[in-house]
Amino acid sequence: MKSYTASVLGLLGWIFCSLSASAQESSPADQIAQIAADSKCATTDWEDRGFAKKAYFRGMALVFAKAICQPDRPDVKIVSAARGTPGTRSDKTDGLTWYDAKFQALGMSNATDGVDTLRHAYALLIGLGMRESSGKYCVGRDRSANFSSADSAEAGLFQTSWGAHIASTTMSDLFSTYKSDQKGCLLEVFSKQVTCSAWDARTWGSGTGADWQKLTKSCPAFAAEYAAVLLRTSGGKKGEFGPIRTRKAQVLPECDSMLSQIQALIKATPQICDTLK
Repeated sequence: MKSYTASVLGLLGWIFCSLSASAQESSPADQIAQIAADSKCATTDWEDRGFAKKAYFRGMALVFAKAICQPDRPDVKIVSAARGTPGTRSDKTDGLTWYDAKFQALGMSNATDGVDTLRHAYALLIGLGMRESSGKYCVGRDRSANFSSADSAEAGLFQTSWGAHIASTTMSDLFSTYKSDQKGCLLEVFSKQVTCSAWDARTWGSGTGADWQKLTKSCPAFAAEYAAVLLRTSGGKKGEFGPIRTRKAQVLPECDSMLSQIQALIKATPQICDTLK
């Protein structure tokens, strides 16, 4: 009996040590992705879209985390800037201004520059991605829309286009950066358990617009950062996104809470930023 008890205790001790070692070996990126996977945001039944693969929320969480860690990036400065004045021209171009009443109802102010406004923009971006692609990184152009030229064909998570880059020079810069170095694309995160159709794989036209379509569908981190800038520069009442113009893209407190946890984790352990390049 003593021998049996000792064996059981030894086995339990081994399991505990193994689990502890595994937890210690977990990378910061894994920790952030796990926060997303365990969140209520990732288990939401989205209006008219249903449930999405957790890969989408893991990926968006990591893109957001990198933005927090790199506040001086030109694109992050645009996305984290205070919203314009509601009822003015800003309604036409800025998604946060156009959505101000919805944000106010949720107690989410975007009246000042900074990380909270950045977080709220990403909460809206997550809802936008659900409307545009159901969170699938590889979606090709909308069959129902007559946009089939290289510059107008929509692609990716947020169904943006190369032609939209005229809204901000920062978007062209993002394209150049990711085209030359795709280490931070997060494709392995966004693509987990996600399948792509032959239609999605098609490229329309040629030249830079065609290259942009390929990159957008193979580099979802780029797609998210590109769309985030577009949301703030041509994403309002008269902007590029139909679900924003009609205010059908959802802003959920559950997703803001998920991003808040990531924000708190990075604030408590800023060295995480050294691993998110």
